[in-house]
Amino acid sequence: MRWYAVTLSLCLLLVVWSPITASDISKEEILRAVDEVRAPGEDFSFDIKITSKQQGKNSTVQELTVSVKDATKSLVKFTYPPENKGRVLLMVGQNLWIYMPTINKPIRISPRQRLVGQVSYGDVARVVYSYDYIVASDQVERVDEKELIRLSLTPKTKEATYGKIVLWVAAETYKPRKAQFYALSGKLLKTAYYKGYTEVLGKERPMIIEIHDELRKGEVSLMEYSHMQAANLPASYFQKEYLKYFR
Repeated sequence: MRWYAVTLSLCLLLVVWSPITASDISKEEILRAVDEVRAPGEDFSFDIKITSKQQGKNSTVQELTVSVKDATKSLVKFTYPPENKGRVLLMVGQNLWIYMPTINKPIRISPRQRLVGQVSYGDVARVVYSYDYIVASDQVERVDEKELIRLSLTPKTKEATYGKIVLWVAAETYKPRKAQFYALSGKLLKTAYYKGYTEVLGKERPMIIEIHDELRKGEVSLMEYSHMQAANLPASYFQKEYLKYFR
């Protein structure tokens, strides 16, 4: 009886003190946890510098300021190079428009269109994954002696930027480490690495995304984030009719 009591006590302690593992939460909760690492809330803003590098050519640089509202609306202001100033990008749900002063009216575009290098308009305008994708499968892998969760994401609608995303995240912290992005045809387009983790607004977040083109080997783009902060622009700003007035 004494042996039984000791054994039962040890089992209870193991249950109480056992750490939470990836299997203890759902696939959807894991993806939301990843989104919480990348985005500091539903209303925030940040600056982003995109540098596209091609072999034998000078680097191309673009700078933008992004404001996010309710997690599903994004307003993107082009700030560099000078000839792009005045351009504004608006994403509401799955709908994306660009305003250019030379045309003087918003034009509907696809989030799949390339902005610069390996970066699409959708990469800039949408920070989270769970709005556009569901987790089709997940599994735990060991990579370089570290436990990672491999998530296979499929789009909720045909308007999503990619046909599939395979995402590797740290099993304990849900920090994204690597992602592969596929076209609707199933072809691998690019591989991204999440780097430069820095504590911002109470959580370590990847402030650099390094993207390698899988179709044009040797071409690389860097997305560098800065000045991430809580911000709450008026809802009236996130309307295509307002784009020509936004400065």
